[in-house]
Amino acid sequence: MQLRRHQRELAETCEEILGGRKLTDIVCAVTPGGGKSLLPQILAARLIPAIADALCWIVPRSVLQDQGARGFQHPGHRALLGHHMEAMMTTNQEHPTRGCAAYVTTYQALAADTRKVNAKEFRRKRYILVLDEPHHLEEGGLWHEAIQPLYDQAVLRVLMSGTFERGEGSPIAFLPYESTERGASILWENTEARANIRYTLADALREEACIDLTVQYANCQATWLDAQGVEHHVESLAHAGKQTAAALLTALKTEAALELLRTGIKHWQEYRVTHPRSKVLVVAANIEQAQKYTTWLQERGVPAKIATSEDSTAAYQAIKAFKRQGPGAVDCLITVAMAYEGLDVPAITHLICLTHIRTKPWIEQVVHRATRMDPLAGPYAEQRAYIYAPDDQPFRECLGFILSQRNMSNARSHSSREFGEEGAMGGLNALSMADRAESSIQPLRSGVLGVRNQGLWANLALPAQVDIPEETPKERLDALRKQIEQHARAHEQSRKLAHGTVNKSVYTQFRKSRAAMTEPELRKVMKWVSKAYPL
Repeated sequence: MQLRRHQRELAETCEEILGGRKLTDIVCAVTPGGGKSLLPQILAARLIPAIADALCWIVPRSVLQDQGARGFQHPGHRALLGHHMEAMMTTNQEHPTRGCAAYVTTYQALAADTRKVNAKEFRRKRYILVLDEPHHLEEGGLWHEAIQPLYDQAVLRVLMSGTFERGEGSPIAFLPYESTERGASILWENTEARANIRYTLADALREEACIDLTVQYANCQATWLDAQGVEHHVESLAHAGKQTAAALLTALKTEAALELLRTGIKHWQEYRVTHPRSKVLVVAANIEQAQKYTTWLQERGVPAKIATSEDSTAAYQAIKAFKRQGPGAVDCLITVAMAYEGLDVPAITHLICLTHIRTKPWIEQVVHRATRMDPLAGPYAEQRAYIYAPDDQPFRECLGFILSQRNMSNARSHSSREFGEEGAMGGLNALSMADRAESSIQPLRSGVLGVRNQGLWANLALPAQVDIPEETPKERLDALRKQIEQHARAHEQSRKLAHGTVNKSVYTQFRKSRAAMTEPELRKVMKWVSKAYPL
């Protein structure tokens, strides 16, 4: 086990501090899965007691408290850094370290600290303050105000994240910004008092910290009613345009989601034959859908567990079991939001993304749950991550940003504004009304037309680009023919008609074989079939 480049840089920066450098702030931009959870241990091992008495590590979720505290006790980490320190999990308690070198708490706890226990502790001791995933801290927000007294008192402040960007684009607290033609942008310039350390996806791939990635995109058709009761239909989610939000929500609430879930689980089960450590993470749109998927899997013999914010104790236990191997372990976990960020389970090889959220930071965090290198799973070259997701343009744009990070020049900025008006921000805007759509439409039906894949390593040798190539004309024709055939069979089965009844009617109407039709002709057929033979 060796330190990765950003970990070595932090260790070197600590030596500069010990040598007299008047450094007050360190910003560590580390791609998800790159190993930033080791950074607080490096700080504690190098700088306590020389410049600080203790370290305070603030994380966004309670499950990460446990993960951070356990990291200090990891035998490999201790051997690598040469320390025997421990970290205490605590929530607004007096003397939070309790004899340990560090304590780990949450942003929620700090916001609820009406007695100012943490601020009092920072006045009592010299503290290194580590803010993990600080994009949760909106500048001027309640959490920012709660953290400010600790930030002002700390002898050293360290901000570390894989996504230095808020979904709605507002500034992150404690970071310097500069004005550009495209709006405010984080200032990544080093100063005597501030050091910036960056570790990109390209760095992680070179050092074999992240593994190869294949995305399986499922294109879908969808039919729904709007608030006025008018029926809408899209033949391809991949080309739904302004109707993407409603079409995606319909797909996630009807048959297409279960088809995608079935496809991903089937591949995972086959993969486990040769990779027995493999685990699968399913991310649902909401608690109701998560419960539905859990029941569906359990009825089919898949021992899945659910982890949502609805039942924190049960969720905490489910995540602990998901991290284990052997007796009592859980290999399939369904979650909504609480288990995606910072969830460090290298055994995850499959991610089934059944959520409508399409902000770049969120998707980037989710996808990288499956790209961690598992040192116990065999040679690096044989490890691979599989992502199953709907084939909508916003998701493709989010993945385009991830793929673009293979080049250092494209990874230097963590702002989606760098990718132009038709880049990742387009994807964000396209689904900005997804939550509103949920209350204004009535999903009717959907189906998966086909699945295509997009690899990561396959793109490493290509020039940097954001947009993923669209389907070829042949792929579009094949998808339309399959959609028509599926619709015809579904109608025949529902009405108990003889096989081929609808196809004969189609030929009588259009007097042409579908194999010889153009794309516009096939679209006319699909429109006619949907009206003449409704499901």
